[in-house]
Amino acid sequence: MTMMNIKIVKRVLPVAVVVVVAAVLFALNRYHGIYDRYSWKNHIQEQAEIKLNGEVTRIQKIIMSIEQIPRNLSYVLEFSRTEKEHINFLLEAIVQNNAEVFGTCIAFEPYAFDKDTMYYAPYLFKKNGTYVYSDPTDSSDHYFNSDWYLIPKVLKKPVWIEPYYDVGESSGKIVLTTYSVPFYSFNGTGEVFKGIIAVDISLDWLSKLVSSIKLIDSSYTLLVSESGTILSSPNPEWPYNESVFSLAVELDLPRLREVGRDLQKGNSGFVNIGKLDKKRDWWVYYMPIPENKWGLLLLVPETQNF
Repeated sequence: MTMMNIKIVKRVLPVAVVVVVAAVLFALNRYHGIYDRYSWKNHIQEQAEIKLNGEVTRIQKIIMSIEQIPRNLSYVLEFSRTEKEHINFLLEAIVQNNAEVFGTCIAFEPYAFDKDTMYYAPYLFKKNGTYVYSDPTDSSDHYFNSDWYLIPKVLKKPVWIEPYYDVGESSGKIVLTTYSVPFYSFNGTGEVFKGIIAVDISLDWLSKLVSSIKLIDSSYTLLVSESGTILSSPNPEWPYNESVFSLAVELDLPRLREVGRDLQKGNSGFVNIGKLDKKRDWWVYYMPIPENKWGLLLLVPETQNF
């Protein structure tokens, strides 16, 4: 090796060593960042799953207890008389003794209650601390064509109706959902459809419960219906105006659309949906509520720089 080559090596070697050391340190730092993010993700996923499992179980128990009310009543109606006084007694027993129930209706098929009465649908509801009856023979409602009546009649099974804002005389303005159960009579050869028992439930209690579900202060939970409509959210503009699908388009979050579709299939999961607030990545753990096919989405922002 010539003297010139030796001089070049002496000059280049320290630079090369610095470059190699810097590359190693960068790789180690990158590795630790990836490992830290992986550990954070696993921790959040584990805690979110535990949290939502507990909350879904809690909500399921309440929903199932509500479902049992009209189901029990359907058995009573199938094997008892249908006189006005008896019907009113049953309505009062349900509304007055179940805090979750806003109102209850027993709606009969045309002329099924009385051969001279086409419309008969007595409805008892809560209003300003009292109990109020609607006119059971009011034909203006045309309830035979309403979803809460027609869908369970056609399907021949109990049905949860998509939540809605009720702005009528009965409630002022309140968010309700309806659980409808068909009931029948027996003519000696088989069962004959006789009408629908509809129980209206206010969702205030559920919205309060959902708003309390958090992992960290900056996390929050959405409640969505079977169609993906947002029912409860800390953003007051979202409930009943947005769905997970419309938000996915508006916020350019295609993975949120995938979450909605997967939830509709009855699946759970944990995914990064992207920059929900345009600043940082957000993760969502989602889980269905099997009894009525609604769902919970627990959203958590990445709170560390990896």
